[in-house]
Amino acid sequence: MNEQTSSQSPRYLSDDDVKKRIQTASLAEVTAAELVSLFMQETAVQQHLPDGRCQQDPRDGAIILYNEVRNRRPHDNKPDAPETAVAKPCPICAGNTTKIVDAAPLSQGFTFINKNMYPVVYPVTERDDGFVGLHFLQWTSSHHDADWHNMPQADRATVLARLAALEQTLLLADAPPLPTAEAWPGGWRSGGRPVHGYLGIFKNYGYLVGGSLMHGHQQMMYSPTLPPAFAADWAFYQAHGKSMAAYLRDENPEALLLRDYGEMVLCVPYFMKRPYQMLLFPKQDRTLLSELTAAELAMMADGWHDAIRAIRTLLPSMGREIAYNVVVHNGPGAGLYVEFLPYSQETGGMEHLGWWICQQWPETAVADLRRVLDNPTYA
Repeated sequence: MNEQTSSQSPRYLSDDDVKKRIQTASLAEVTAAELVSLFMQETAVQQHLPDGRCQQDPRDGAIILYNEVRNRRPHDNKPDAPETAVAKPCPICAGNTTKIVDAAPLSQGFTFINKNMYPVVYPVTERDDGFVGLHFLQWTSSHHDADWHNMPQADRATVLARLAALEQTLLLADAPPLPTAEAWPGGWRSGGRPVHGYLGIFKNYGYLVGGSLMHGHQQMMYSPTLPPAFAADWAFYQAHGKSMAAYLRDENPEALLLRDYGEMVLCVPYFMKRPYQMLLFPKQDRTLLSELTAAELAMMADGWHDAIRAIRTLLPSMGREIAYNVVVHNGPGAGLYVEFLPYSQETGGMEHLGWWICQQWPETAVADLRRVLDNPTYA
C-alpha cells in the first residue's frame, strides 16, 4: 500500500554513476581515522550539519539528539491520494548522494555505503552538551526496487558482509576513530581485540516509522558511548549471567520457532508486543557481525529475507501501509540478535506507561507467518 507504481522503466543508479562516486572502493583500503577524515571533507554533508545539541532523559537514560536541519530531507514515500498517486523521483537513482566509501558488485548493480547527507551526528561539535559520531547509509542495491525481500541469496549475503566490514573497520580499529570512544565494559574483546565505540545498525522502511526514502537502505551510526538499548542488553547479561540471545535459546517456546537455518534461528518471541514481531539470533553466542563466518552471514541474511518478505505480505492483508523497523543488537552481552518490528498496531498511552496491549497472540502470529513462509508460490 506504500508502494507507488508507474509505467516508467525500472529506476536505478547506473553502474557508471556508482563508479564515478566511489571515493574508496572497499573499506579494506581505509583506516577508521581516514574514514572520519573523508566524512568531514564531504561537501554535501557540510551543507546539512546537525545542531550538535543533546539531552538525556534522567528517568531511563534515553538520549535526545536535536536536529532541525533534518526537516529539509527529501521524502518520496508518503503516499498521495489514490487519484494523484504517481511515482516520485528517487534522489538516489538521480545521483543525489554523497561520495561512496565502500562498494560491492551484485548480480545487478552494486550495494554501497556512503555518508548520510543529513547526519544526526558529526565527528566534532562546539557545544558542551554535544554528541559526536558518524552517520552512514548502506544502499541495499543501486537498483531502486531491489531489497532484502526480493534479492538473490548471494546478493543479500554480500550486503550483510559489507555491514560487517564497516563494523570491523570502526569498532576494531588499532586506534579508535574518535578520541572519546569508550572501551567496552568488562574489558570485552572480540577475537582477542579490544572494542572501542558502538555501531547502531537499523533499517526504517515506510514514512510511519521514520523512513524518508523508498529506495532500500540501512543506517549505521557510530557512537563513542554506550547506547541505551545496548546498556539494557548489558544490564540483562549482568543480571542473568547470560546474553539475551542465550536466554531466547533457553526460554522461548519451540512452538514459536519459524525457521531454523542451521546456525541461525528466526522466531516470534513469547513476549511479542506487536503482531508479527520477530527475532533472529545465532545458536551460539556472537557479539559482532564481523565474528560470523561467511556461512553464518548467509544464514542471517536468509533470516532478514524471510522476515521482511513476510512483513511485506501480512501488513497489506491487515489494511496497513508497509512500514517496519529492523534493529541489530551488536553490543556487549547481547549475544547478537536482530529485531524485526512491523508497524502492525499503534502505540497509545497504556504503552507509554509500560502496559503493552497486543491485539494478537504469539501463536496466531506464528501460524500466519508460517502460512506465508511455507507458500511455495511466494518467493
